[in-house]
Parts: sequence; structure tokens; C-alpha cells
Amino acid sequence: MPQYPARLLWVDVVRGIAIVLMIIFHFCYDLRYFGYVDWSIPNGPGWRPFRYIILSLFIFTLGLSLSLAHAARINTRAFGKRLLQIFGAATAVTLMSLFLFPKAWIYFGILHFMLVASLLGLPLVSRPRLALLIGCSLLIGYWLGLFNSQWPFILWDQWLPQQTEDFVPLFPWLGVMYLGIAAMAFIRMAAIKKRRWDLPNRPAIGALQIIGQHGLLIYLAHQPLLFAGFLLVKALFQ
Repeated sequence: MPQYPARLLWVDVVRGIAIVLMIIFHFCYDLRYFGYVDWSIPNGPGWRPFRYIILSLFIFTLGLSLSLAHAARINTRAFGKRLLQIFGAATAVTLMSLFLFPKAWIYFGILHFMLVASLLGLPLVSRPRLALLIGCSLLIGYWLGLFNSQWPFILWDQWLPQQTEDFVPLFPWLGVMYLGIAAMAFIRMAAIKKRRWDLPNRPAIGALQIIGQHGLLIYLAHQPLLFAGFLLVKALFQ
């Protein structure tokens, strides 16, 4: 049986790129929040596609990582530990948003999505063809209007805020995650044939690799640090 590596450099780099773009996006959002600019962010022209690019990178690499980590066999201990980390982080985001945005608190953002998507994706890491079929079906079905992006939250809309600071619906984004699972299976096959798993490490991409490896921590820390920086600037110069 082929030995699969625990990590791939380029997967960490792609995740690192997503995190850097996310920080840029949130920095621009905070500029508007503190009144320095009047950009229509996050849903104005150009900003929505920018957000979709970031989400696509995050969610596609989630599928890649699930397949990479559990292709040979499902490591229930590691998977459970990761789920607990994501659950704790998602809970922290919700609680922080209740304090900062009481009328638009986050009930299902990117971390909440990753928690549910990981549970739904794990059974298909050993069935990449089925993952590919389901992923394509979900994306096509969404584009055809067969899936409601508000489901299942539409069932509880009387208890949820009308607007939220971050919302990552199951549809169509589950489809992107399943495509990531399928893609890693094909990448594994190609790598085994070539007897090569990864590109050589280069100093220029080392920082992105480190960022990608510590994505959860950076995700939790970056926005409080940005807010603190803006509050400090406001206190010093206004």
C-alpha cells in the first residue's frame, strides 16, 4: 500500500494564500467599519467575487486536506481532535460576534461550515468518484435553482438575525468541498506514478507555508488584533 505524506507543501501554501487574502479583505472591511472609507464591502461590486475567491480556496483545501489525512484509513483520534478545535473556535466566533454585532451575530460562518462539512465529507474520502459526482451535482443543482442557500436555517429564521456578519451556506459550498476530496484522489494517483509528492520548499513560499499550517489560530487572532489596532489609532489621532 502506498505511503501518503501527512502534509503537502503546496496545500499549506494555497491555504496560506487564502488566509492572506482574508486578512486583506477584513482590513478593508474594518476601514469601512471605522469610517475611513465608504466602500460597499462585503457585498458591493468587486467585493463579493473577492470573498467568493477566498471561500473557494478555503473550502477546496478543506476537501484536499480531508482526503490527504484520511485516505489510507480514517484516523478517528486526529479527526475528533480537529473537530473539537474547530467547534471551540466556531463557538468563540459566535460569542464574540454577539458582543460586537448583537443584531447581526454569526451563527454559521466559515468555521461552522467547516465543522459540518468535515463530518459530511469524511465518509467520501475513500469514494472519490462519488465525491466528484455529488460535488458536480450540488453545484449544477444550485446554479439551476434546485437548492436553497438558506436551508436548513430557513426553518428557524424567526430566531436568527435577518442579517449576519458572516454566512457560508451549505449550498453550493459543500459541492466545492467534495470536488476537493475528488481532486486529491486524482493527485495521489498522479504522484504515485511519478513517485513525487510535492514541490521542493523555497524560501519565498516558506512564510505562506507557515501561515497555512497555523490557519485556525491566525483566523481567530487576526480580527481582534485589527480591531485593537484601529481603536488605538482612533484613540491617538482623533
